[in-house]
Amino acid sequence: MVIYILGALVITIGSFVLMAYGVGYGGAAVGIIVGIIMLIFGNLAWRILCEYWIVQFRIYEEIAALNRHMGGVSPQPTAPSPPPSPATPTCSTCGGPLRYIQQYQRWYCDKEQKYV
Repeated sequence: MVIYILGALVITIGSFVLMAYGVGYGGAAVGIIVGIIMLIFGNLAWRILCEYWIVQFRIYEEIAALNRHMGGVSPQPTAPSPPPSPATPTCSTCGGPLRYIQQYQRWYCDKEQKYV
């Protein structure tokens, strides 16, 4: 608030100085017109700039409050786990892996060389 008031005062005083001393630099009308434009649009631009700063600080405060509320941990995307691989059946007698033979639609043990 203090920065806004100081900036507005500087712009306003600068505008009046321009209107008073600008008379000698291009005619009375030019100095007065430029001073009035600076008075109106300079203060308007300063107000918009200060409001922008206020909004930015409030956004930061809200984000910090949300971060504190969530425990200070930013969510990390997790990679999906791969689908479980189909379990290869094992032979009931030797414990070796079985192989599916499509032609006979049966499981075959290579160690024992027999169908299970």
